Amino acid sequence: EVSNKHTSPSHARAISLLAHLTRHPKNCHHLVFKYKTLLPALRNATGSFDGEARKYSLYALQNLSIDKSCRTPIGHTAKMIWSLTDRCKCAETEEEVVAAIATLQNLSDEPANLIQFTIVKDCVSTIITLSRGKPGEPMDLTAFMAKNTIVTLSHWFRKIATCGSERIGAKGNMKRIAKPGAPLELHGAVLQPTQYNQWA
Repeated sequence: EVSNKHTSPSHARAISLLAHLTRHPKNCHHLVFKYKTLLPALRNATGSFDGEARKYSLYALQNLSIDKSCRTPIGHTAKMIWSLTDRCKCAETEEEVVAAIATLQNLSDEPANLIQFTIVKDCVSTIITLSRGKPGEPMDLTAFMAKNTIVTLSHWFRKIATCGSERIGAKGNMKRIAKPGAPLELHGAVLQPTQYNQWA
């Protein structure tokens, strides 16, 4: 309840306590599915006037998104992807950017979240911008995670685009254009998604 009172002096402390609760992996599923007001409260706190509250709310979301069972509820929380995208664009500290893009990277590994990424204005373009890194500098962690996010999203798009041809090919009804014995796959890429570690 205090975490929703942004003008309260205890607001940042309440958000930090929630973030520390998410540090234990076994707490994540319980927090997300038992307390329905948790995700909206954390989402609202990402736009708090208090820098500490913003930081800890992003840390909490980063930790929760590590749990695969929590990724769909997080991604489908109203304005969650929008809020994370906004933090990537308007973050005041490097910690905020890293935690926001780490959360987006984790959420992108859930195919049920694909539409949520595409319907948010500037989400994909913001991730692409981050993936370019800083001109003249080696690729940093933020750019690396942004690239992973783009690769994972493109993997799910490709799966949707080719699932029909793969089914037809599996049944033997698709004519082989290539020489006999050639594989039916339209690509040779293999996705090995990575997830960013919990904030600890």
